[in-house]
Amino acid sequence: MVKCLVTGGTGFVGSHIVRLLVEREHDVSVLLREDSNTHLIGDLNFQRVVGDVTNPITLDKGITDDIDWLFHNAAVMADWGGRSHFFPVNVEGTRNVLEEVRKKDIPRLVFTSSTAVYGFPNKDEPITEGTPWNPMNAYQKSKAESEALVRKYITDYGIKASMVRAPVVVGQGDMFTGPQLIERLKNENMVVFSGGKNLQSYCHGEDFANCLIITAEKGEVSHGEAYNVKSFDCTMREFVEVLADELGVKKKFMNIPYRPAVAIGAVLGGLYRAFNKKKAPPITSFRVKMFGSKYLIDTSKVKDELGYEPKWNLKRTVKDMVDWGGFVRPR
Repeated sequence: MVKCLVTGGTGFVGSHIVRLLVEREHDVSVLLREDSNTHLIGDLNFQRVVGDVTNPITLDKGITDDIDWLFHNAAVMADWGGRSHFFPVNVEGTRNVLEEVRKKDIPRLVFTSSTAVYGFPNKDEPITEGTPWNPMNAYQKSKAESEALVRKYITDYGIKASMVRAPVVVGQGDMFTGPQLIERLKNENMVVFSGGKNLQSYCHGEDFANCLIITAEKGEVSHGEAYNVKSFDCTMREFVEVLADELGVKKKFMNIPYRPAVAIGAVLGGLYRAFNKKKAPPITSFRVKMFGSKYLIDTSKVKDELGYEPKWNLKRTVKDMVDWGGFVRPR
């Protein structure tokens, strides 16, 4: 039995981490704010630790020196917002956690990163761990800066840490991408770009969580390394067609050419920012690139070095999305 602490354990990916750790009979603690909603993990046996990654005083009390594995998963994720929305949690919160890992000599830190650090290369070549970083918006930049901080602490202080990056993550617990796609399909306002022929990689939340845990289990191999993870590849059109079939709705999609859509998104985004709009415009260049670009992830490294194999394919994932997201209002 290993003593584990999970930050962000009440969220989408974090809830899968907690569930898998509990199923494997580890001693699991979850860092919670006073107002945290625990409905995704309420049926599990775990220890509640009150704390906030943005508050170093609470972290000093919550992160004890007897922890074996610390999964730093807490993050703010959205496709719209400025630095002030993302950086306090994603960057400064990560810095605070790293300080506790350094001071208390935690044996293993696994950081939930994202393929967002690469931006959107939109090339035929698969994205490998060596693909240059080119983050586009404040969210992607916050993930890049937070992962860079982890690397700095590895180099400067010798902490034992690894990083795992996933593309679009869907499945049970998702309050964002899946429910948004489901709502658009039900309302017959689903949009694809340039016919939706772009090949993309997707990851189920459970596969992502499993990879994070494997990374901790094989710490002697994974120390200092970053790994890409995914569950399956398909075109965007194939994804929404299978999703429409599972929902039992019409395959009715609006088709917008990719480059004009990016331009429209950039103009709308600029106008919304100029008028300090908090709500995202109907089309953003980030969203167009997220669903309209070629985005194939190479996972040969994690398979070769850690033995990772995905459990979820397209059809099973879509069914899981509908079973969950068909009743969830997207945020």
